Amino acid sequence: MNRGHNRAAVLEAHAEHLPLLRGLGRYVGDLTLPGMLHVAFVRSPHAHAKIRAIDVAAARGCPGVVDVLGGAGLAERLAPIRARLDPDGDYDYRETPWPAMAHERVRYVGEIVAAVIAADRYKAEDAAAAVAVDYEPLAAASDVAAALRDGAPEVHAPGGNVLFRVRKQSGDAGACFADAPLRLSARFKHPRVAGMSMEGCGVLARYDAVADELVFWSSTQIPHLLRDGLSRCLGMPAERIRVIAPEVGGAFGIKMQLFPEEVILAYAARQLGRPVKWIQDRSEHLIASFHARDVTVEAEIAADGEGRLLGLRAKAWCDVGAYSAFPLTCALEPHTIATALPGPYRWDCFDYEGYAVATNKYPGGAYRGVGFPIGPLVTETLIDRVARKLDCDPIEIRRRNLLRPDDMPFSSASGAVYDSGDYPALLQAAVDRADYATWREEQKQAAQAGRRLGIGVACFVEASGMNRRVYRGRGMMEIPAFESALIRVSPGGDIFAAVSTPSQGQGQRTTFRRLLSERLGVAPDAIAIGLGDTAVAPYGAGTFGSRSVVSGGGALLAAAGKLCDRLCVLAAARWAVPVASVAFADGGVQEIGQGGRRLSLAELAGLAYSARTDLPDGVEPGLEVRVAHDPKAAPFSAAAHLVLVEVDPRTGQVAIRRYVVAEDCGPIVNPAAVDGQVRGGIAQGIGCALYEDIVYDAEGQHLSATLQDYLVPGAGEVPEIDIVHQVTPSPFTEGGHKGVGESGTIGAPAAIVSAVMDALRADPPRIILPLSPQRVHDVMEGRADERA
Repeated sequence: MNRGHNRAAVLEAHAEHLPLLRGLGRYVGDLTLPGMLHVAFVRSPHAHAKIRAIDVAAARGCPGVVDVLGGAGLAERLAPIRARLDPDGDYDYRETPWPAMAHERVRYVGEIVAAVIAADRYKAEDAAAAVAVDYEPLAAASDVAAALRDGAPEVHAPGGNVLFRVRKQSGDAGACFADAPLRLSARFKHPRVAGMSMEGCGVLARYDAVADELVFWSSTQIPHLLRDGLSRCLGMPAERIRVIAPEVGGAFGIKMQLFPEEVILAYAARQLGRPVKWIQDRSEHLIASFHARDVTVEAEIAADGEGRLLGLRAKAWCDVGAYSAFPLTCALEPHTIATALPGPYRWDCFDYEGYAVATNKYPGGAYRGVGFPIGPLVTETLIDRVARKLDCDPIEIRRRNLLRPDDMPFSSASGAVYDSGDYPALLQAAVDRADYATWREEQKQAAQAGRRLGIGVACFVEASGMNRRVYRGRGMMEIPAFESALIRVSPGGDIFAAVSTPSQGQGQRTTFRRLLSERLGVAPDAIAIGLGDTAVAPYGAGTFGSRSVVSGGGALLAAAGKLCDRLCVLAAARWAVPVASVAFADGGVQEIGQGGRRLSLAELAGLAYSARTDLPDGVEPGLEVRVAHDPKAAPFSAAAHLVLVEVDPRTGQVAIRRYVVAEDCGPIVNPAAVDGQVRGGIAQGIGCALYEDIVYDAEGQHLSATLQDYLVPGAGEVPEIDIVHQVTPSPFTEGGHKGVGESGTIGAPAAIVSAVMDALRADPPRIILPLSPQRVHDVMEGRADERA
């Protein structure tokens, strides 16, 4: 009986993934329409250059070519992509309008200078190779250091290359550090990385001239915001644009920005009156999809002689590429790093400066965790150094400093409010699951045999489901930051629910069915879920920032509560009793009291639709409710990671032997999805720590355009990950839920760095990721890498 029940639960948990595994999914690449054309782009080979002339005559004469678009013509017809911040915010910001297609100057390798539209992709690619562009190369700002030098080439002249600056302070840092018994500092460099989703970007656009409607399929995370961005660039009313996100093969934040390709495809479909399609190949994905991180941080920590943390100060320089991206802007990383740095600790003082610096690279955008992985990378590494300086166990030093449950809610040093959590218990859960003392004993025995084992620990928090107040505080006026849900019950009692947060492969339909099933007391398979279509789902921000269950699920639960209230009013009117004498439970309304009457959901739906029913005043016919939901505040998840690594002393190769996570994301709706999120996030964090690095040379040339050059971890590099859960509900959210989508990526780099440095017993002045064998070997030999 239990086996059958467990099997049924597993099948239900993975029900929406089984068709995908069987090849039955419908991604953008699977969609075809009659008369469909295909697009190939001509991209700049230069990081910075003037465009003298473009000759498309040969391309136009190629077989199957329908049209060739150039930047000069589009500049007159399309508004640039603009990423706005509130001009009254407490920061400095310079906007950088981004043309969908360059027409006078290119500012990064891969920038689009022409588009060829042809009968198929092969013909389009052949014709694209025939487009001749005359460039005048210019000096490039290839990285932050080059961009900030005196006389540096300006990416957007005049005005310099600093696009954004913010400062966060609390306490008296000057006095705190001057009086501190212990001060330690280091410089950190997190590499530029790509969100390596299995599916790249994809677009299919169709324009109906009779209806004046643009239907736009995209592998996007933000259907409504994408519609808003297209509306602005095209000068077309948003209500005339329908955006559909079908099955999406991963996104990780990369697909929550508006791409120039999307604007061009939308324009081409309207111009030609035929469907047009573009599917990004892997090289395009690496060269011309939003990159992330590329952050340098200088930080210093202050502590007393007992290891109590006193102060933290840091400066972060974020290489944001050539343009500020819609809708988040280039302020994203600097703002988020400020929130992340204090971690789950109390500080007497905090002083942070964050900069977004323009360079001649592809623009930076969101990627799983955004600036949050930088926080523990910096803070946890410095705490380890305090522990080594005081000859104290790294677990013990954290126990002395972690916030306690009775501190909650707690205003952090950067101004964020932590809602709930038991951080010491969370760390202890990881210690117990790992059997930490045994790990230490194993480390000692290995050392006697000439092997180098290291144990790493990282404690951190994760902001999730950030609400309107958070984005308003950041000045990010393009993010509505609320989510919406509607629930419609048919006359026969069938339930349809639509939520504004689409799926990018993380099991949203299953999770939302479970939430609604538990709230209404009906079977999950009695509920249909609609996602990812602006003609079906109500308006909302989308799926990013670990917000789907917190904000989207919160909207669904609020709508369910509203529906239950409506049903209670209907039942009370039917029985001519006060509403207070009835209650909704187990799929229907029950009259309170022994032997009370009962109406099922289907019976109540029949009453709501029937003309024979005399509805109470203020109650509309039919049975549909809609809610726009803005959480009271952003709930903070938390986790503790413990990792055991082995470093080969000859080669510097790092191997992960064991990995334990203690995670608290509040009440769990879909355990399989939560564990999948944690494990997948850790895999990406391992990539950031040990393998992944998008490299540009001194002239701004992209050197990581294939998977031979951009190394990602495979199954052999990702260990078995042991997860233990702690549940601390949030007082700020419907159902007490917290987000979990980014947690693994946030903690893994810090934990791995902690473990490697523990194995080497080293505290180098610079920590540069990824920790390649060469870099690890340099640390062992006492050589400092100057490139940070």
